[in-house]
Amino acid sequence: MNQYLTIGEFAKLRDVNINSLFYYEKLGILTPAYKDPRSKYRYYAPEQLSTLDIILLCISLEIPLKELKQYQDENTYWQKKMLEDGKRIAEEKIRKMQTDLHKIEYSLKCQEEQDGYAECEGIYQRKIHSRFFIVEEYFGELANIKQFGRISTKLFDYAESKGFSAVLPTGFMFVFDGGKIRQFLFYEVLPTDKKDKKVIEIPEGIYSCLQVEFNPDLDHIRFLEQHFGSSDQRLAIVSNLLRDRLEIDSRYNEIQVMDGYTIPDSTP
Repeated sequence: MNQYLTIGEFAKLRDVNINSLFYYEKLGILTPAYKDPRSKYRYYAPEQLSTLDIILLCISLEIPLKELKQYQDENTYWQKKMLEDGKRIAEEKIRKMQTDLHKIEYSLKCQEEQDGYAECEGIYQRKIHSRFFIVEEYFGELANIKQFGRISTKLFDYAESKGFSAVLPTGFMFVFDGGKIRQFLFYEVLPTDKKDKKVIEIPEGIYSCLQVEFNPDLDHIRFLEQHFGSSDQRLAIVSNLLRDRLEIDSRYNEIQVMDGYTIPDSTP
């Protein structure tokens, strides 16, 4: 029996639990090279470590082990096929992690910029970099939570389905253009070269800003006129503020106003 490893020796080589080997055997994906008919002791060949390594790779990539059995049953060179598919899955995970990292870095940058104005009271001027928003025109009251949730979820799902990475912050946008007023729900997305009817680029500019406590019943149109005056051409963004402390009964928005600019008429 010197050519075989005991189940304990085999498990120790990859630091796995013996019960895991029993489970892999039950699934039919890693059976012992030899099983003593009398003692029922299980023995493994050293070359079976490659199969165990692939099993552990499947677990790491979150590939169901039952799928591994299908590879073994359907493919003569199942290990090569499994590794090729594993490579594809790993590359996709890396791409997703890189996107998530970009989201985190972008959101941190936005919060750091906001922190510089955290103590501001009244209207203040703020230079804000160019941004990309994915938008949906919003009809109805902002206080209608069910409607807000339904449209917000639909817009988020649309962004993800089209490969746009939604990030914080989010909020509402009011567009004034020659007496016509439109209201949009938006998600900010990572800068992109992709073209989409729902994605608009807001240019860098100097905004007049005001921090206000969130009030879903607020008449934003009247509020804007009272605090920022009237304008025939205006972009007003109501963006949620990222705060280090979030109190249950206290949420704040930053209203960002740029006069003399409006979004393209083609925006749906």
